[in-house]
Amino acid sequence: MGGGRFSNDAYKRLRKMKDYGNKSREEIFTSRHIDPEMDPTKAVVRESRDSEEHPETVSIIVALDVTGSMGFVPEHIVKEALPDLIGSLMEAGIEDPQVLFLGIGDFIYDSAPLQVGQFESSAELLDRWLTRVYLEGGGGGNNQEGYNLAHLFAARHTAIDCWEKRQQKGFLFTIGDEPVFPTIPAEIIKRYTCTNEAETITTEAIIAEAQEKYNVFHMHLEHNDWAKQDSRKGNWKALLGENFIEVPDFKTVAKRIAEVVIQNHKPYNAKTNTSSDTTEVENML
Repeated sequence: MGGGRFSNDAYKRLRKMKDYGNKSREEIFTSRHIDPEMDPTKAVVRESRDSEEHPETVSIIVALDVTGSMGFVPEHIVKEALPDLIGSLMEAGIEDPQVLFLGIGDFIYDSAPLQVGQFESSAELLDRWLTRVYLEGGGGGNNQEGYNLAHLFAARHTAIDCWEKRQQKGFLFTIGDEPVFPTIPAEIIKRYTCTNEAETITTEAIIAEAQEKYNVFHMHLEHNDWAKQDSRKGNWKALLGENFIEVPDFKTVAKRIAEVVIQNHKPYNAKTNTSSDTTEVENML
């Protein structure tokens, strides 16, 4: 996956062709159950690979809360904000971004708490996977969501060339308005991945596992008074420190993702076969 190249013009043509400006959320996101191609139990691995067209890929996972309170975010991204994300990266010199969209829900109450797209680069394919997401609109009213399923999938079911070839970490963003479950029970891992054997794992441990090859962030959207309450933010700050980002205006979230990637991506030095952070460490020794 990951073929094609994003351009703002291509996105504008796509948006006009699909008449997104005049469509409701329900008319754009038409799935009423999980798309079979996004079923995580069938996804052994999602790959983000270099190619002649994209020689230095940067792998980015955007995990969107698709429970009842959060459906407006994927709607905004598909209608307006893809250029804020992909276009901004390319303008900043990150020419080969590949983005994988995930749908995240409540693994206790929802039927599709994890939905997985593919790493893509073009407007058409990014739109294809994003609009296939089933906006289940669930969530169990338990003040927790299964954001840690994104960390699980990233850690154990993705293969990314930016890390494997260049020791450049990818980026993983979870986006929502609730705390995260403290653990992923073994039965949940077996139910929602292709794994037959599993052990319960804490959220701290699975985040640490994902951090081995990804820069991990959580964006908490303060989109109403309810979401601004400290109880809604849980222990994200303790889990991620400065990588916990509070976002007052949800319409800026795609731009904020791009800004974080631009600020934290380590350029690759082809002469030494290292990313800049590795070179800096070596220079200090």
